Amino acid sequence: MMDKIMNDYLVKIEKYLKSMSDSERIDIVKEIKSVMLELQNNGFSYEQIIERLGNPKELAKAYLGESISKNNKFSWSKFGAIFAFCSSFAGVSGMLLLPFISTLSIALMIGGVITMIGGIIKFVGYLMGYDIAGITMEMGAFTPNPMQFLPISIVIGVFMFWLGKVLWKLTIKYIQAISRKKKTV
Repeated sequence: MMDKIMNDYLVKIEKYLKSMSDSERIDIVKEIKSVMLELQNNGFSYEQIIERLGNPKELAKAYLGESISKNNKFSWSKFGAIFAFCSSFAGVSGMLLLPFISTLSIALMIGGVITMIGGIIKFVGYLMGYDIAGITMEMGAFTPNPMQFLPISIVIGVFMFWLGKVLWKLTIKYIQAISRKKKTV
């Protein structure tokens, strides 16, 4: 009886953590199982153990949120984990807000880099006597000449990249806030 209840609980935890790496997920399940066995050896009933651990979805949410928010560094696997977190745990506001700000942050960082590269290419082309028509910049009635193009594209690119990084950090802070409930393990 106890083994089935423990196993069912651990299967649910594993299901909710499917967006994590296999090794991380296995370590978490082992940790929870170890706590369950320790509590069982200390005389706790299976109902008391489950009550102490809480809802498996909430416990998994705390672990996933902690894993995502360990650092502010961007990675594609973390980006995927954020989407899994949104769909499983974040509720309606998270399902709308998290994908929006995380996707926008990536778009701004990539766009910032592309803007700077475009400015460099346009400037080098100008120095070599070529006008690269596909790279343009118009700001209302003002169109910068090739000498102005490089510094303007660098400033705009750096700003876009910086704004993307800020939004990424806000994404991580939001995840920390909605997974604030600490693990009882």
